[in-house]
Amino acid sequence: AVIGCGVIGLSTARILQQRGYDPVIYAKEMPPNTTSNMAGGLWDPVTVFDDDHVTPDFARQFIDAAHLAHRRYQLLAGDEYGVRWLPVYNFSNTRPFSTPHPGTISAGVEDLYPETRILPPAENPFPSQYARRRDTLHIEPSIYLDKLIRDFLVNGGKIRIRNFAAASDLATLPHPLLFNCTGLGAKALFNDDDLTPIKGQLTFLLPQPEVNYCTVGPGDIYMFPRRDGIVLGGSHERGVWSTDPSPGV
Repeated sequence: AVIGCGVIGLSTARILQQRGYDPVIYAKEMPPNTTSNMAGGLWDPVTVFDDDHVTPDFARQFIDAAHLAHRRYQLLAGDEYGVRWLPVYNFSNTRPFSTPHPGTISAGVEDLYPETRILPPAENPFPSQYARRRDTLHIEPSIYLDKLIRDFLVNGGKIRIRNFAAASDLATLPHPLLFNCTGLGAKALFNDDDLTPIKGQLTFLLPQPEVNYCTVGPGDIYMFPRRDGIVLGGSHERGVWSTDPSPGV
């Protein structure tokens, strides 16, 4: 059984099917009413983790997972899954971009961006002092999640709408193996005090098909073009549970 029907739950269920298993998904919400539907969608091994918890084993697993996922999404590129290649421009006004230090996680995934270029001032049309260009994949959540659900159902998968109040409720399921894909919901479900919310906020502008690139920076602010609109985001409010929009942000 897979608990959760966001992108992690659906991806886990599909991989299980492709390995010969017959998983059932249990979830309180389904797309489009999941957090995954509001994700920006840029493919990038985001290092949003606590540095003081990073071990060598974690770093190796992170780098391996990044390469596995990168190969998988390359095979999904096209309109059917809403996956496409786009250039992404990173900006900085404080320091120039440089090659990651050897042995770091960033260095371990640098080979996934073989055509990275630091733009000289004469080639930088943006109002930032430093700019870097690289190509990566972008995923349209509404298209991708819908396609994952269809793939799962076509291959015999079943989805059960159910809300679990406590871990003891999971023990009543008839399955010998459970995959926890509940995300932040695991904090209450398993009494995991280490899980901490980080509130992010997005603004959607009207679609602009002529915008065919992504931007990140200065700082964490990003712009991603999608068929359902231009997405602006990048805010991080640690420890904030509220999902109410903040007009100031």
